[in-house]
Amino acid sequence: MTQAELDKRIKKLLEYYDEVTAFYVELIAAHLAQIGSIDAPVVPMVEVMAEMYDNITEIKRHMVKASQKARPELYKLYNTALNDVYHDDRFKRALAETPLQDSSKRALERYAQDVSRQVANDMENLSHTTVIDETYRQAVNKAVIAVSSGLGDYSSMIRKSLRELGSNGLQVEYESGYHRRLDSALRQNIIDGARKILQHTSDAIGEELGYDAKELTAHPNSAPDHEPVQGRVFLNEEFERLQNDEESEDIDGRKYPAMERAIGQWNCRHYVYPFSTKYSKRKYTAQQLDDMARKNAEGCEIDGKHYSLYEVSQLMRQIETAIRREKDVAVAAKAAGDMDLRRECQSRINALKRKYSKVADAAGLRERTDRMSIQGFKAVKETSSVVINSPGNFGEKAIP
Repeated sequence: MTQAELDKRIKKLLEYYDEVTAFYVELIAAHLAQIGSIDAPVVPMVEVMAEMYDNITEIKRHMVKASQKARPELYKLYNTALNDVYHDDRFKRALAETPLQDSSKRALERYAQDVSRQVANDMENLSHTTVIDETYRQAVNKAVIAVSSGLGDYSSMIRKSLRELGSNGLQVEYESGYHRRLDSALRQNIIDGARKILQHTSDAIGEELGYDAKELTAHPNSAPDHEPVQGRVFLNEEFERLQNDEESEDIDGRKYPAMERAIGQWNCRHYVYPFSTKYSKRKYTAQQLDDMARKNAEGCEIDGKHYSLYEVSQLMRQIETAIRREKDVAVAAKAAGDMDLRRECQSRINALKRKYSKVADAAGLRERTDRMSIQGFKAVKETSSVVINSPGNFGEKAIP
C-alpha cells in the first residue's frame, strides 16, 4: 500500500464524518437564521432552547452512525496493513528459509484486531468529546441577545458566527483542554493505528528472524531534521540511540548528532523496518538519497522568496486547509440564506486556488484538489476579486 493509496482510503473513511460536519454547520446556521427572523418583542426562549437540544441530539446521532459505517472500512484498511508486512520484500528470502511459527502469526493477527477495535471505538467515542453543545449554545446566545436588544446589525453578528462555525468545524476537546478539528483528529487516529500495526508486526517478524538492523523509509521533500537519516540503515543498538536523542552512526559509518524528534513522532511520515545485514537488500542507494536532499534544497522562488520543496509542500497544505475552511463557511452561509457571505467566501476560494496553482507550478508539485473537497459545498459567482498578496496571509482579511 503506497502513501497515495493510504491517503485515498483514509479520505473515503473521513467522508462519513464530512457528512456529519456539513449537517452540523447547516443545522446551526439555519437555526440562527430562524432566530433572526423572529418578529416579536420577546424571544420565545423555551422553543429556541428545545430546538437547540433536539438538534444537538440529532448531530450526535449522526456522529455515531458515521462511526458505525466507517468501522468495516477501517478493519479492511488495517487488515491490508498487516498483510503488506507479511509480503514485504524485506522478509521474503528469510521467511522462505525460516517460516513464522503459527503461534506468532496468531499473535500478530490478534494484535491487529485489538488495534482495529480500539481505534474504531475511539472514533465512536469522539461523539462524546466534541464541543458541539458549548459552541451551539454560544452561537444561539449571541443571536438571541442581538434580536432581543434590537441594537447592532444582526446580519453582521450572524455572519461573524457563521464564519466561526465554518472555520472551526466540529471540534474535539482533549483532557488537557486542547481543541482540534474533528477531521484532523480522526485522520491522526487512523494513521496512528496503521503505524502501530505496521511497526509492531515488522518488529516481531524481524526479531523472530534474528534481523540485526533497522532501515528507515525515504520520501521526497522530507522535513529537514529527518532528511539526513531517511533511507539509512542502523544496527539495532544505534537505532535505539537515534530514537533516544543521542548521537548515532549508520552501518556506512556516517555519524549523526542527537535528534530531538524521534522517527514516527509528531506527524513524521517515515516508517522503520527490520533489516538483515545477511539477507536484506537496501531500498535506496546513497546517491538516490543525496539526490533527494539536493532537489529538496534547490526548491524554488515564490514572490521573491526562496523555499525548499518541503516548505512548499507545507505551504500547499496550509492553502488546502484554508480553502476547506472557506468552503465550510460557504456551506453555513447557504443554510442561513446569506448570499453576500457565500460570494465573499467564493472570492477568497478563487484567490486561494490561484495562489495554490502558482505555488505548485513553481515547485513542479502535483495539485491535490482532492484535499479541498467539502460535503455540501456549491460554487457561486463571485462579485469581487480578491488578491492573496503573499503565501502566508491565508488567515488574514481578504484584500481587494
